[in-house]
Amino acid sequence: MRSVRQRFKDSKLRHKLMAVYICIGTVPVLLLGIFAYCQQREDYLKEVGGAIESQLSKEVSRLDTRMASYANLSDYLAFNRSISDGLRRSDGSAYETYEQYADNVDPVFSSLKYFNREIEQISVYVDRDIVRHSNTVLPLSDIQGEEWYRRAKLTQNNQWFLDGGERRAFNARIMPLMQQRGERGVLFISVNYSELFSQMKELSGDGYGIGIYDGDGQALFQAEHFPESEGEVLLSPESVRREYGQQSAGKSSAYLMASKDLAVQGWRAVIYCPKNRFITANNPLLLFVAGLVLVCVVASLLASLAFSRLVVRDIEKLQDNMKSVERGDMTIWVKSDSRDEIGDLIRGFDAMIGEIKRLIHEVYEGRLLQKKYQMKALQAQINPHFLYNSLSLINWRALEAGEEQISKITLALSSFYRTSLNKGNNVLAIARELENMRAYLEIQNCMHDGSFDVEEEIDPSILHYETLNLLLQPLVENAIEHGVDLLEDRRGRIRITGRADEENIYLAVEDNGVGMDEETLASVLEFQTRGYGVRNVNERIRLFYGEEYSLKIESELGRGTRCMITIPKKRKEA
Repeated sequence: MRSVRQRFKDSKLRHKLMAVYICIGTVPVLLLGIFAYCQQREDYLKEVGGAIESQLSKEVSRLDTRMASYANLSDYLAFNRSISDGLRRSDGSAYETYEQYADNVDPVFSSLKYFNREIEQISVYVDRDIVRHSNTVLPLSDIQGEEWYRRAKLTQNNQWFLDGGERRAFNARIMPLMQQRGERGVLFISVNYSELFSQMKELSGDGYGIGIYDGDGQALFQAEHFPESEGEVLLSPESVRREYGQQSAGKSSAYLMASKDLAVQGWRAVIYCPKNRFITANNPLLLFVAGLVLVCVVASLLASLAFSRLVVRDIEKLQDNMKSVERGDMTIWVKSDSRDEIGDLIRGFDAMIGEIKRLIHEVYEGRLLQKKYQMKALQAQINPHFLYNSLSLINWRALEAGEEQISKITLALSSFYRTSLNKGNNVLAIARELENMRAYLEIQNCMHDGSFDVEEEIDPSILHYETLNLLLQPLVENAIEHGVDLLEDRRGRIRITGRADEENIYLAVEDNGVGMDEETLASVLEFQTRGYGVRNVNERIRLFYGEEYSLKIESELGRGTRCMITIPKKRKEA
């Protein structure tokens, strides 16, 4: 046995290859054929699955876009002050109330329905005894017993309600401007169910079943179209959950399925089709692969001698090419289209030399890119001047026209961006940070018609110390948006304070807004919640000054919020 092994080692490489081809050439080809068939079947299923998933994603995106457009219409109506004023409680006669609705509400609603044919009804339900105004303004008592009203009245945000059984689709929300003046109104927008899901229904026309389900697994929409030979295969919501759960767990399923979450929280679209429709389609491929394997087995026996000669020749060429590379010639002239180890070795050598040449070229291109980025940096410094010059022109035009309010806002906007950009610097004097904050507050006060007060208590001794730019503005923005803007029972107030001790500077922004509960307060600095800008301020402070410096927040529900910044005491260099 040892003698045979030694004789095999001493024999020529060509003879070794011939023996290998003859002995085991047939088995790998057979296994390769079986693998090719199985892999082709799986690839085909994956390809089909990817295609239907891609199509489903497109249709879900279209549906999300359509629903978002209706939600935008809802936002427009809910925050439209002229509509809210038109729905204001009137002490006049029923005819005067009718004229009030006809002049302020009907034109807007009619226009929206005219340009959005799929909208069936736009109504506002008001909490008072009124004479019905067509289906535009209705008494709240009509819907107080509805389940959807109990959900809609809990929030000012737009909410969707679908009923697959009754084929209804609508969204509803509280009217926030009416709520601010002590009145209750519910905006109701009904959309044609069939029009809303028309694209989804067309997607099921190629032999698929499709459904949309809410977070509780209830079917909001279902459609299917299968050949009569396959019978009725429309799955129930329970069957969809079971089959999808099996696929998620890596288990075999009788259905090819794909799913996509909709923008509406908890809604999911699922498309499915029996796998046997595609597996039987691969039967001709099985016969083709079997015939191909048989041909390959016969050819391997007849061509072993020629192949062995070719393999040795390729090795000799590769060896010569490697020697030329060692001498500094990076030209690759040996090629191989075979799929064996020698072919892989040749292609690997080719790829390795290509990667070496790419890295050499990349170093050269990197220097060019560096020069390009330097030029872009110079351009970035020039662009803000165009903004300032444009704002200055707007200011002079406003003064010439006697529009002092426009001039005031323009100057505040110019000051805000000048201090925000800060010539690309990350730090600035506290005095300039306060200028940025005051400019932002000036703009917000104009936008809010002076609906809140601002108080400052700043120690003058801290004005020349440095701070990171844009620390106070996100805190003030948060105080306005999530604090004083939501007040209904009192006037908003924002208080900014600044003081220092021997080592640190303390800046604070305090509001008398609605505040936060303990759960929201605990997560506002950790997750991308409503306080994303606040979280960003905290991370910047910790990264720039160290872990011992940070932003702290105190809040009490119904009383207000206080944000406190602690930074080290460093004098700003001139």
